[in-house]
Amino acid sequence: MNLAVEDKSKKVSLITLPPEVLISIFSHVDEKDLYVLQQVCSYFACLINDEELWKNLFVSRIHTCYFPSFAQTNKYSIEYLERLQGLRQWKHNRAIKTKYVLSPSPRYQVQIERIIFDYPRCACYNDGIITLVQLHSRRKKDRLIYIPCTTPQGCSTMSFNINAAVFGRFDGRVFGKLLSNKSYLTPVTEFDSRHSSCVTAITTSISQDSLEDWCVSGSENGELIWWCETHKVKSLKISSKVILHVALYKNWTIAADSEKFYVIKDMEDVHIIPLPKTKNTDGSDVQLQVQFSKIDFGSMSLIVADTRHLFVISFNPDLDFGRSRTILIPETISNLEIDLATCKREQNKSLAGEDGCFLAVMTMENSIKLINVRAPGNTLIIENELKFDEQVYTCQVSNLVLVCALSGQLQVYDAAGARLIKTVQKTDKYPQHLAISQGRMIIASGNLVHFLQYISDPSLLKKRSGSGGQRAHGNKWDKRVNAELAIYDEEESLRKERALENERLIETYGGDLSDDELQLRIALMESESSHFPNSAHQAEQSGEEVDDDLERAIEESRLAQENQQFVESFADEDDEDFIRALEQSRADEEHNSQRIRRSTPLTDVDDSRPLDQAIAGNDEDDEALRLALALSLSEAN
Repeated sequence: MNLAVEDKSKKVSLITLPPEVLISIFSHVDEKDLYVLQQVCSYFACLINDEELWKNLFVSRIHTCYFPSFAQTNKYSIEYLERLQGLRQWKHNRAIKTKYVLSPSPRYQVQIERIIFDYPRCACYNDGIITLVQLHSRRKKDRLIYIPCTTPQGCSTMSFNINAAVFGRFDGRVFGKLLSNKSYLTPVTEFDSRHSSCVTAITTSISQDSLEDWCVSGSENGELIWWCETHKVKSLKISSKVILHVALYKNWTIAADSEKFYVIKDMEDVHIIPLPKTKNTDGSDVQLQVQFSKIDFGSMSLIVADTRHLFVISFNPDLDFGRSRTILIPETISNLEIDLATCKREQNKSLAGEDGCFLAVMTMENSIKLINVRAPGNTLIIENELKFDEQVYTCQVSNLVLVCALSGQLQVYDAAGARLIKTVQKTDKYPQHLAISQGRMIIASGNLVHFLQYISDPSLLKKRSGSGGQRAHGNKWDKRVNAELAIYDEEESLRKERALENERLIETYGGDLSDDELQLRIALMESESSHFPNSAHQAEQSGEEVDDDLERAIEESRLAQENQQFVESFADEDDEDFIRALEQSRADEEHNSQRIRRSTPLTDVDDSRPLDQAIAGNDEDDEALRLALALSLSEAN
C-alpha cells in the first residue's frame, strides 16, 4: 500500500508543468493539434489563448518576432492564422493567366520601358505611348487604351504614375499629361512656369489621397519647383549642385545631389543628411557612391547602397533624425526591391510583428537576401537568404510572399520562412518586368503582358475562362456549332416530314405495289385530289363515274407502262428491229391523235353534230387505235 502511494507520488502529469514550460512545448505543435489540446481542459485552453504562445510560434517558425503585418491586427494568433491561410491560397489556388499584346501590328513592336501595376489597372510606357490595361474589363475593346504621349523634343527626364505623366526639358520647361477619365484625349500640356536651367529630375506624387495631381521637379542649379496640375505652387533653391533624384509623398519631399540628401517638409522646412562614408581597401574613409536607392515613407527611412554596402538612414526630424544602420553584403549587389505597398503605409508598432517592411537584395551570384528594414536594433540582419542555380532576372516582395522570375518559370516563396510555396511554369523565357498587387501578378517582356490571378472557386474559374481573348474564341466556336446544329435540325425535320408524308400516302393509297407503280399511283391520285378535290366524295355520294379525261389519262399511263416493260423484256434479246417497229407504231399513233385533235374545232366537229357527239367520235377512234395496239402486243407475246 505504501509502495503504491510512493509510485503515485513519483508520477508527473503534463498539467503539473509550469506554464512557461507548457508554452515552450506548445510552440512546436501545429495549429490543428492546438485545437485538440484546447479541448482537453480549461487550463490548456487558457494557455493556448494566450498571445505569448502564438508569439513563440512565430519565433519557432521564422526565428524572429519582427515581421511585416499581413492581417493588420495586434493579436499574434489572428496574424498567424491569417498568414497561414494566405499562404495556402497561394499554394492551392489555380493560376489563371491572361495574355495582353500591347502592339497587335507586327510593323511596330513595342518594347516596354516602365510598368506600374495597381490592380485593376496596369500602365505601361514605351517611347511616346502609354498603354493602360484595364484588367477587370470584360469587353475586349476596353481592355487596352492607347494614349499617345509624344515625348517633347529635347526631353531630359520623365516620370509617370497611374494617373499622370510629366516631362522635363533641357531648357527648363515642364510638360504633363493626365491619364485619368477622358483627359488622356488632350495633348501634352506645358506648365505655366519653367526652370532657369535644364530639368534633371522629376517625379509625381505616389500618394493617392489627394484629388489633385502633384509633382516636383529639380534642375541642374539645385532648384526645386512644386506643381499642382499644370500650375506652379512654390520654388525653392536647396543646393548649388545638380539635383539627381526627387521623391514626393504627401507633405514630404526627398531630393538628393551627389553629396547630400535634402528632406523638405511642407515645401519650406529643409533638413540635410550627408551621404555616409565607407572604408576603402586601404582603410581610408570614402564617401558612398549611391547606385541604388529606395525610400520607406512608412518608417521615414532612406535605403541607399553601392555594390557592397547598404545603409538605412532615418529622416524623421521628431525622433531619430540621421540615425544610420549598415550591413556589408559579401556579394555584388545587382538590384534592390522593396515592398511598395507597405512602404506607403505609416508604420504602426502596436501591430503584431511591429509592422515590418521587407527589402530584397539581389546579387550578381544569383542569390536574394531578405532584410527587414524596420526591425529594431543598431545593425541590419539578413532574415532569409535564397540561392539559385540559374539566373534570377527580377523579383518582387510583399508582406507575405517573395516572387522570383527565372527563365520560363516563376517561383513563389514564403517571405518570412523562405519556403517554396508554388512554381508557375511556362512563363517568359527572358522576363523583364514583374509586379505584385493584391495577390495578383504582372510579368512582362517585349510587347507582351501576362496577368496572373489565383482563383479557388470552380464557378469563378469557368466564368474567367469565358472572358478575355479566350471568350472571343469561345463565342466564335459557339456560333459555328449552333449554326451547324440548326442546319442539322432543319434537315432532320425535313426527313421526318417526308417520312410522315410517305406513310400517309401509303396508308391512303396503299397496296403491295412496286416502287414505280407506287410513285405513279401516288402522282395520279395527288393530281386527282388537286384538280378534283371533291370528285371522289361526290362519286361515292351520287354514284357518278369519274371524268372521261381522267380515265383516259390513267389508261394511257397504264399502256405506256406495259409497253415500257415489254420493251425492257426484249432489250436482253437484242431484237432491235422489233423495238424500232414498235416505237414507230407508237409514234404514228401519237401523230394521228394529234392530227385529229388539231382538225377538231372547239365548237362542233360537223354542222349537223353537237360538240359532245364529236368528242365521242374522237374517243371511238382512240379506242380503235388502242385495241389495235393491244392486239399487236398480244400477237407479239
